[in-house]
This record gives sequence, C-alpha cells and structure tokens, in this order.
Amino acid sequence: MLRLRPRSLLFLGLTVLLGFALLPAHQSRSLAGDVPDIPGTPAVELEPQVLVDWIQLLYDRAETEKISAPAASRLYAYAGIAGYEAVRPGIADAFSMGGQLNAMPEMPYPDPELEYDWIASANGAMSTLITGLLPDSPDTLKAVEALRERYIKARAGKVEADVLERSTAFGDSIGAAMLEWVAMDNFAETRDMAYEIPTGDPSLWVLTAPGMKPVEPYWGQIRPFALYYADGCAVPMKLAFSTDPDSTFYKQALEVKDVGDKLTPEQKDTARYWVDTPGETGTPAGHWMLIAAQLADQLDLKLDMTSMMFGLVGTAVGDAFISTWSLKYQINLIRPESYIQEYIDPDWRPLIASPGFPEYPSGHSVVSGAAAEVLTGMFGTEAFTDRSGRKHGFRERAFTSFRAAAYEAAISRMYGGIHFREAIEGGLEQGRCIGRNVMDYVTLRSKPQGE
Repeated sequence: MLRLRPRSLLFLGLTVLLGFALLPAHQSRSLAGDVPDIPGTPAVELEPQVLVDWIQLLYDRAETEKISAPAASRLYAYAGIAGYEAVRPGIADAFSMGGQLNAMPEMPYPDPELEYDWIASANGAMSTLITGLLPDSPDTLKAVEALRERYIKARAGKVEADVLERSTAFGDSIGAAMLEWVAMDNFAETRDMAYEIPTGDPSLWVLTAPGMKPVEPYWGQIRPFALYYADGCAVPMKLAFSTDPDSTFYKQALEVKDVGDKLTPEQKDTARYWVDTPGETGTPAGHWMLIAAQLADQLDLKLDMTSMMFGLVGTAVGDAFISTWSLKYQINLIRPESYIQEYIDPDWRPLIASPGFPEYPSGHSVVSGAAAEVLTGMFGTEAFTDRSGRKHGFRERAFTSFRAAAYEAAISRMYGGIHFREAIEGGLEQGRCIGRNVMDYVTLRSKPQGE
C-alpha cells in the first residue's frame, strides 16, 4: 500500500515548521502507479551500466573538483533521484518520488502510446542534471558530454532513431525538472553567509591547522530530502564536557589517545581506507554510492532495481549530511586532538588530520549508518566485497553485511584520532534513523522495495 507522509515545505535555519501539503489532483496518476504500460523493453530486462557509469563520473568529478563532503552528498542525492525518475516509467507499478520528497514537484511523464528506451532516458537525465549542477568547470562539461555521446552512439545500434531521440529528450526533461527543484533548496542562499566561530568556552571547537576555514557552517539550512526537517533524526550528545580526569569525557579522550598510540597495521589500514578525504577521493557519500554501484554487478541487478537503489541511497546520504552538519554546528564540540593536547599530552598527534568542522556527531558514522540501513532494507543481510578503493591503492575489503561495513567506517574515525566514542555511537544511531526514515516513508513500489 502506498504510504505518503506530509512534508514540511518551509524551513529556515534551525526553525522547525511542520506543515501538511496535499497532493495535487493532477499528480495522483504518477504517484499511484496506475499508468498504462509504455511500449519498449521494460527496465527489468535492461542492464544497469548506464547509471553505474554516471555515478562513477560524478564521483570522479567530485574528487577532481575538490568538492566538500556535504556539497558532494547533495550531488549524489539529486543524481540518484534523477536516474530513478528517468527509468521509472519503464518499471511496473512504480511510484514517483515527486510528492514524497520535500517540495519535489511532479516529474514529466512520457507519451504512453510511444516507445521509449530507458537506457537513453537515463543517459539524458543524468547528463542534463550534472551539467546544471556543475556548470562552471570546462573539464567536467567535457566529461559529461563525452559520456552522453558514448551512450547515444551505443544505443543507436540497438534502438530506432526516433526512439533514441525521443527517449533522450524525455531524460533531458527529467534533468531540467530536477534542476528547477534543485534551485529552491537554499544552497545558493548559503554561499555568501558569513560565519564567526564561537569562543569563550573550553568545550567549543577550535581550528586545528593554520589557514583552516570552517566547512559549510550553514549546511544544516539546506532543504532535506526525506526528513521532515534537518534535526528530525538528531541524537543529542549525552556526554557532558569535563576536564576532570575522573569524568567520562576525559576517559573517552584518553581512549582516543591510547588507541592511537597502539594502532595495529590493520587499524591503520582501516582508518586510511575510510578517510575519504575531499579532493583526494569522491568523499564519504561517494564511497557508499560506489558500494551501491558494485552491488549492481554482485547481486546481478537490472536497470529497474539499480535505479531504485541509487534513488534511495542517494536520498539517505543527502539527508545524512544535512542532519549531521546541522547538529555539528549547534553543539560545536572540540576535537579530540585539541582536547588531548590541552589536557593530557601537548605533543600528541592523530593518525589522520582533524577536518575543519566541529566534532559531534561523526559524519562518517551518520552517512554510513544511513546508507547501510537502506541497503539492508532493500537486500537484507548480504555479504559483499568493496573494490572501490583500488583506484587509490587500497586492497579490496570483504564484509559480512552492510551494517558491518558501516561499523568499520564509524570506528575507523577513532583509529584516525578524529572522534570520541560518543560521536561514533551517536552518529550510527542518527544514521540508522535517517535510513529507516527513507525506507519507511519513500515508497517506490507497492511490494517490498528490494524484491
């Protein structure tokens, strides 16, 4: 049964306004799945490589363009949603995300009497969307155009010319509609907002390197995707700040130091494997999108299921960073590195350099918990192998479940000396809430979404 939850359409800063929006009557057909079959090969019979290739391109461009972790998560979210919407008419009994995600409008729908090729439509949607999301880089635009043309040429030998042209144009219309939605997410409004780092309390975050600037201090004001509002899954910090050696806070800091001083080679490898530094990789959200991309092959998924997977995982990682950053800059907690140097050992250094934003909660923990919860909801407890690190010189890593991978990603931040245990455990809890929210309230089909 279709489950729709009213979404908040108004938000500004930390103000919470829960509103109830009624679905327009003209939108009911696309959301109810009550649509005629579209002529052409259904998505369940098509290979998913087109979406895998576009996600890989976006990962590579995020890395090359040195896009921050929060900003990259936004790109992956919109790309995952656009890919699904471009393929959706070719999926039996499929529901649009329009009307389910915050302020997302009705998406274009193809002529039900004409034939379409869903690989070509996905190609059009992704190329148009990414061009609009990253319009200022000539190298990115060249890469996008090259991949778009490669798929147009590849499909020219498999479908009629009019079908190819019509399908690509339909995909372009999805991309254009997505960009209209993108333009209203408060991203542009937060670009020029000045931020002054709070001072005057020993618990507050301080910069840990010369020239460091706070990363996206207003990201919590970006419009969420499936969350009612940014703090809808927030897990408040329960650990009271203290410099007393008998306090739990001090002991958690001492744990970070002790673990860091005795790291095994495997723990060092784990910390480096999951670091996902912006500018050196496609960021933590991108790491999970590549894990999802590998599942298309490992689980023998077709275009229909792959599009749904990217749509749901993308939504989760997008919400994860909005949720995390909102709470980070509210709590503004000091990093372990700064605390340990001030109160325990002035000469101590972490394995991984502390990034330029407050400590609680752990972003890796939130995004990993969210993505793993979605993948578990879709596919169950599934063992898998992550080979995405090969590009950066890492060996492949095998996991017994998505949640096991999420835990390793989370605890890697303690190995790196970046987070207290409280931020890791609270972050995983927050991420699981975000993932469950996506699976519970974003309905793509009337039957379970992983079947």
